[in-house]
Amino acid sequence: MQFLESDPVFFVTISKHPYHPGSTMQKKYIVCFLVSWGILLSLQVNSAEPERRYRIIHNNDGSDALGNYWFHKRPLTVHDVNAYVDMVSHSQVTTYMMCTGSDFFYYRSKHGRILGDDLDGKLDCGNDTAATHHYKSFYLNHLNLEKDGTDLIEASLKRAKMHGMEAFITYRMNDLHFNDTTTNCPITYPEFWYTHPEFWTNDDTPGLNGSRALDFAHPEVRAHKLAIITEQLERYEMIDGLDLDFMRFIVYFKQGEGKKNAFLMTELMKEVKAKVDELSEKRGKKILLSVRVPLTVRDCLDKGLDIQEWIRLGLVDFITIGVHWRGNPSLPVAQFIKELGSTTVPVYATIDDGGYKPRETFSHGMFRGMASHILSQGADGIYLFNHYYGAFNSTYQGLLHLEEGGQVCRVISPHLIQELGSPETLAYRNKIYCLSDGVTEYGIKHISSLPLEVRSDDFSKAEIFIGDDPGKTVPEEVILFVRSSKQASFTLKVNGRDITHSEPDYVSLYDKGRGLMEGECQYAFVLPVESIQQGYNTVAFHAADSSLLVKRVEIALKYGDVKTHGYF
Repeated sequence: MQFLESDPVFFVTISKHPYHPGSTMQKKYIVCFLVSWGILLSLQVNSAEPERRYRIIHNNDGSDALGNYWFHKRPLTVHDVNAYVDMVSHSQVTTYMMCTGSDFFYYRSKHGRILGDDLDGKLDCGNDTAATHHYKSFYLNHLNLEKDGTDLIEASLKRAKMHGMEAFITYRMNDLHFNDTTTNCPITYPEFWYTHPEFWTNDDTPGLNGSRALDFAHPEVRAHKLAIITEQLERYEMIDGLDLDFMRFIVYFKQGEGKKNAFLMTELMKEVKAKVDELSEKRGKKILLSVRVPLTVRDCLDKGLDIQEWIRLGLVDFITIGVHWRGNPSLPVAQFIKELGSTTVPVYATIDDGGYKPRETFSHGMFRGMASHILSQGADGIYLFNHYYGAFNSTYQGLLHLEEGGQVCRVISPHLIQELGSPETLAYRNKIYCLSDGVTEYGIKHISSLPLEVRSDDFSKAEIFIGDDPGKTVPEEVILFVRSSKQASFTLKVNGRDITHSEPDYVSLYDKGRGLMEGECQYAFVLPVESIQQGYNTVAFHAADSSLLVKRVEIALKYGDVKTHGYF
């Protein structure tokens, strides 16, 4: 699949030569053309299947750059902005997305303030001077760029295009980070939101700050969002696409009213698409329109996003599925593609920075497992969300910080984007496949068989997907990790095969005892390589006496030494 709609197509042509038709010279041109074409066809027939190309998206959420975390929060310069983009250049990343904000912005807008703008000291966080200083630092960085005539968004996207990447703006459709009246911090309150409480959902059931989310049932809210999107489309002429991020945050209507109001969001999408098409024609190039949405077609519709209708109307060029914040290591990509029922619209999947718990970063091995899972399930590419590299440089001085035992690295580093984007570069790399722990965010449950209640009367089963083909890329060792709610005696089968070989020391060596809550236990079992398969694998549990709750299931594939085959 050719992911870049603007990719050059090479044609063999016969130019209009001043010699008359049928001349000897023209005949020679034709003969050369036919011979060349025959050679090309022969090569095509005899060559192996060309390597599939994937779109690999890097989403810069803006705050990482504007806060300049990479350079120890020193005053931001255009050279720093360039460096942020340079970090992902010369990698597998094909597409650079720069976040523009939501109701706060990273540029001068007619529709709101720049993040951290305190209106010349008129706004603050009360007694929390540290918070005031933190937020204002973003604005001071903006002013530092502005005095040199630099627009953060424009500079980032131009730099990306200089490196041969696609340049997208990505807009968060209803970000709720700052819509929290319990903080008493007016510097964080967007004007439109603050002055129009009548447009809030006033419904606490969806999740964090959900009652203070703007309700898209109001035409004023939709008009406000359209005006912002239009401004950004018109402002940034170099863009190759616009991404609408519906996962930040996934609240658009009162709980239970999404489906009946979905037509309103479809009307908004039609207006955005019309503007995109208008500018595409004006600029003489196609501007792509993409969306990031929940994990199932049903969840999308429940939230007011009728993506099947959007496809039917030709409103979107590609779709990315993802979660709100906490990462899901086993996104149901194949299921979503099947549910969607479209063979024309590419589907991508998100790899988030979040772990099982907030700010518990996934490890390198887990990132590889997620990438392999996504690509092996038929996704057309990967969308890296919130992959902050600031800590890698500012905290760890560009070094791969290892957990106790020296096998595990949890620092998000640019090293990973040299291998996550292709099955070929993921092959023979150490990785960990994981099940989601089944958390629910904003009313959407991460699809999972966990938590799994295990009883003594029968086997309880969990299905875990493995992207590797162990018959071809034979791992040196396969380890199953199980976390339970309490210490218990249980019987274990993998794909019908009894498993008894435990290695307790592997729990700490592979960092699987991290974050154990009171009473929880972690187990490690060595699996025969021949017991696992590419695709879904059944892990069955039987409690010996009382019931227990299985909370995590992970399978590590070790191909060799971590220094040569990658840290877990």
